[in-house]
Amino acid sequence: MSLKGDSMKKSHLYSAILIALFVLTSNIERFPKVTALPPAPIPDSFISDIFPNNNNTIIHLLNISVNITLNALDRFNEIGISFNGKYSLFNPDNLTNLTIILPFSLCLDIEHATFGVSVNDTEVPFEVVSTTEENLTSTGVNIDFIPEHLGFLHCPITLITTNLTLMENTTYVVKYLFEGSIPEPLRDQIFYMIYSSETAKFWKGNATERVEYNVFGGNAVFDTTLTGFYYNYPRVLDFIEGKKFVCEWDNAQRGSNRIGVRFDERIYDPYFVTIEIIVLNILAYVAITIVIVLWIKRRKRKQFRLGIKKQKVE
Repeated sequence: MSLKGDSMKKSHLYSAILIALFVLTSNIERFPKVTALPPAPIPDSFISDIFPNNNNTIIHLLNISVNITLNALDRFNEIGISFNGKYSLFNPDNLTNLTIILPFSLCLDIEHATFGVSVNDTEVPFEVVSTTEENLTSTGVNIDFIPEHLGFLHCPITLITTNLTLMENTTYVVKYLFEGSIPEPLRDQIFYMIYSSETAKFWKGNATERVEYNVFGGNAVFDTTLTGFYYNYPRVLDFIEGKKFVCEWDNAQRGSNRIGVRFDERIYDPYFVTIEIIVLNILAYVAITIVIVLWIKRRKRKQFRLGIKKQKVE
């Protein structure tokens, strides 16, 4: 009984070890963290809706229409950007003097960029100022316009400021234009910017908003964070050599919506993943083989000692 029993026990033990070996190596092949791409980055560039220097203004913001065109055909050297933003304002009260500001942070080549501001299709004076987040308080600008959940802003903050005189019971369409390039946008292998409605909350009224991206070149990925009470889901339309991304919603003042675009050039090579899986499998086999060999040696020593004791007793 002892020899047969020991043999059966050994057979069962070997079977259990082989099953454990198979399960372990199978799990290694399916280990999700090996094949997963890195998580999406946090945006560190932005453009926001216009906002008044006086956050207690009675002026109503009625409509926002923004078109952003990105030329990413040569994205490793530069990304060209063209911005066209139209903002409809209504003054329900007496004649009002007001400064309005369009903020952005894009690492734009300001010296070679072109800008324009018009009111009801008439060009008006404006000023372009670049500053940092730390210096904003000294300029008298409320820093609440900076969108929440942004990463570290490594680009200067640029403000396009315009002084307006708004007549009573009159609607004004303020149009902002700028065009330029962003040099070496993929120096960290990722370019990620958003358009934010964060600053719409500083106006009265219930504005409708439409943001459209037109992207040429690259593998653009679009992201949305829509927190308004009323909005329409975004639409993505493919077109030749690029993509069009459109997002529309209502009551812009009641939410904080962010429409983003990113180019992610981080390398993902399945070859290296395969090598890692093979190495893990080999290590697993070696470890279990060592355990089996040590167990067999220990078992033989134990049987040898039992045999010596049995001979002494006889």
